[in-house]
Amino acid sequence: MQTCDICHGKLGFMNKFRYAEGCICKQCYKKASRQFTETITDKSYAQIRALCSGESKITEDFEVTGRIGNYLLVDERNRMICVLNNRMVKQQVSAPDFYHAEDIRTCEILCEPQISPEEIEKKLLQKEEGMIKALRVKISFKDARVPAEISFFEGAVRMKSFAFRQSFGFARRIMEEVVKLQELCVE
Repeated sequence: MQTCDICHGKLGFMNKFRYAEGCICKQCYKKASRQFTETITDKSYAQIRALCSGESKITEDFEVTGRIGNYLLVDERNRMICVLNNRMVKQQVSAPDFYHAEDIRTCEILCEPQISPEEIEKKLLQKEEGMIKALRVKISFKDARVPAEISFFEGAVRMKSFAFRQSFGFARRIMEEVVKLQELCVE
């Protein structure tokens, strides 16, 4: 029987996960994939081992209770969010970022040209023509931390397009979820 390369536990037929040089168990995969947020197929043994041994307390406490696309994971029990740092948008692989809702000051939808979310909603309902050059959600913090940004696209997109409507829907849901978590912290 095959064993996990990291913890040496037994691997079953349906309980093994492949990486570049071998296989690991589900518990090690959870750590190596950063709470199931990224794939490990191209990672080396050294990378997998480092990820499994260097897991921080905050990621161990994070319990996924909701997901908004490939952009945000939500933990309502611990009142936390995880920004997944989507590789398609950031153009690089980076670790997900975890934040406590009580540390968040504001969450807002930004677009270029500058239009409020309410105006965008109105234009979408009236099926108006127009182009949007960029759409992102900006999360600002109470301390001096650099704001987190979730970018949906950079480059001109028609407002009437499915891509824009879908992205705007994700942005709106992210903002609503962050506000909901902030309200839970106040209670």
